[in-house]
Amino acid sequence: METIKASDILDALGRMIHFLKQHFFKGISIIVLCALLGGGYALLQKPGYTGEVKFILDEKSSGMSSGLAGLASQFGFDIAGLGGNSGMLAGDNILDILTSQSIVETVLLSKVDSTKGPASPTLADRYLDFSGLKVKWKNKETALAGISFAALVPGKSHSIVQDSVLFVLYEKLIKKHVQADRLNKKGSIIKVVTLSPDQVFSKLFSERLVDETRKLYINVKTSVSSANVARLEAKADSLQRVINIKSYQSASLQVLDANTAFKTNTVPAEVSQRDRMVAYAIYTEVVKNLEASRMAVANQTPVMQVLDVSKYPLKDNRKSMLTLLLIGAAAGIFIFAVFVFIFYPRQGLVSPEAR
Repeated sequence: METIKASDILDALGRMIHFLKQHFFKGISIIVLCALLGGGYALLQKPGYTGEVKFILDEKSSGMSSGLAGLASQFGFDIAGLGGNSGMLAGDNILDILTSQSIVETVLLSKVDSTKGPASPTLADRYLDFSGLKVKWKNKETALAGISFAALVPGKSHSIVQDSVLFVLYEKLIKKHVQADRLNKKGSIIKVVTLSPDQVFSKLFSERLVDETRKLYINVKTSVSSANVARLEAKADSLQRVINIKSYQSASLQVLDANTAFKTNTVPAEVSQRDRMVAYAIYTEVVKNLEASRMAVANQTPVMQVLDVSKYPLKDNRKSMLTLLLIGAAAGIFIFAVFVFIFYPRQGLVSPEAR
């Protein structure tokens, strides 16, 4: 049986201390160098301002469906997808709409300050400025150096170059700057975050992204019902005009002292009165359907209520100098520990007599 003596342990510790003394300055150099690298990164890092918007989404589900879903959730079952909200805009589709190219490009082409008129720069111009893309293109002396989106209007046709630049900005924003997610996988509170070196851009982009999504979301959810309401309103207005015309016509055709020998004198007035009554009956039914359709639009309109919005000054996510110095020093200690583990000459602790 192999035994380990205390003298062997003390001897191993002595050799370890001797090895550390030999490489002491090397270890200190590694730690100091890593700390300086951390400090250098602290000086070079760009500001990172976070613009955040939280909103709650209510799908206007039917009472029976939501009641069954709530009852089933108590027993660990999720039947929300079996209800009336399993349509095109249900579930996580709202997250895809928030980060869709059409919505992002519409927000990019919005004015930073609409009060300054058509010459005011857009959010796309502001992004090109702080991202350094304009400087990069200018150094390469390309046609993109002088590109501007101030004169563009969302929804109008653009040039190929402008479309290409907008697509590049869209990809960069989605990959590096914009994030949309639910606070809780089963909840209906959604958070949109924009991170950039420009706090004005971060705040405006988050708020306008939610606003444009709300407009599209509500328009798609209520488009059919709204079109039906518009059709019924036009029909009701047309019937009302017909009723008014028939009322005046009936009054003008009334014969006060009709000759009893000529019974046909009262026929035009009776026909006009009958047409007016028929038009009035149809008008009554159309108005009933119109009010029902308006109620349907109100019931189908989803609620997107903003809960929290970031306020100036926005939070800067840059790490402090002290934090990065400590992180660099810790990394240096780890690197030196790996160096010791690899290059330390290993010798057994078992005494020669026990072998």
